Amino acid sequence: MFVHATILPLDLKAEYEEIRGEIHAAVSRVLRSGSFILGREGEALEAEVAADRGCRHGVAVASGTDALHLALRAAGLGPGDELILPAFTTSPTQGERGRATACGTKPWRCCSGRPRR
Repeated sequence: MFVHATILPLDLKAEYEEIRGEIHAAVSRVLRSGSFILGREGEALEAEVAADRGCRHGVAVASGTDALHLALRAAGLGPGDELILPAFTTSPTQGERGRATACGTKPWRCCSGRPRR
């Protein structure tokens, strides 16, 4: 069964304008503290994410690539496991040096087009 949905384009400029004050205040706090990695702002972000998701812990990482690696490891995937990935994805996900292969899994690419008869 296919569901048709319209996905509206993301207007980053409008998003930024809406929260500009918050962004500038947060950046200013980090610069004044001198704690560019972790620190109170990082701890606050992790606590906010955990509360928003209803979890005990939130973990801030350096990139989406690191988040993928952490998620795969947390799921217990490792050498010998097979992992199904979308065919249209980025190399940090499935490439030769991607997170899927870094965990030792064997990535399988699948297409998500309409079923063929």
